[in-house]
Amino acid sequence: MTDGKEYSLSLVRELLEKDDVRTQRELQARLKEAGVEVSQATISRALKELGYARAPVGGGSYRLQKVKEREEHIDIVLKLGLEEIIQVGNLIVIKTRPGNAQTIAGAIDRSHVPGIVATIGGDDTILGITKDEPTAAGVVKYLRKMLA
Repeated sequence: MTDGKEYSLSLVRELLEKDDVRTQRELQARLKEAGVEVSQATISRALKELGYARAPVGGGSYRLQKVKEREEHIDIVLKLGLEEIIQVGNLIVIKTRPGNAQTIAGAIDRSHVPGIVATIGGDDTILGITKDEPTAAGVVKYLRKMLA
C-alpha cells in the first residue's frame, strides 16, 4: 500500500474483522473515513495479501471474507461467476458472467490448477491452455467437481 503499509494493512484487517464489508468500494470509503486514501488497485492487492475474497452470504448478497485455502478461494470465485466450461482439444473455454473472467482466471492461476499451463481472461471468457486433450479433460472434470 502507500506510506505506512503495515499500518494500512492492519487497518484493513481490523475493518474486515469488525464489520461485514460487502465490496472493495465500501472498504475504500471506510479507509478514507479513517484518513487513509488508497486506490481500488491497492485495496485489491491488500485483500490478496491478507487472504480475503468476495464470498456469497445468501439472498444474492456478498461480503469480503477470509479464505483459508487456495482451493476454497477458487471454489468461491468459480461459484460466483462461472457459467459454462467447454473443452476444445487441449484448450478449455470458460464462459463467465460479464466482468468476472479476469477474477476467475487469476484465481485459477494462483491456485495452480493441475494441468493448466496458462490462462487468458477477457471480460466474460477465459481460455485455459493445457498440454494435451487428456489433460484438458482432467481439468474440466476438476473444475466441474469444484462446482458440485
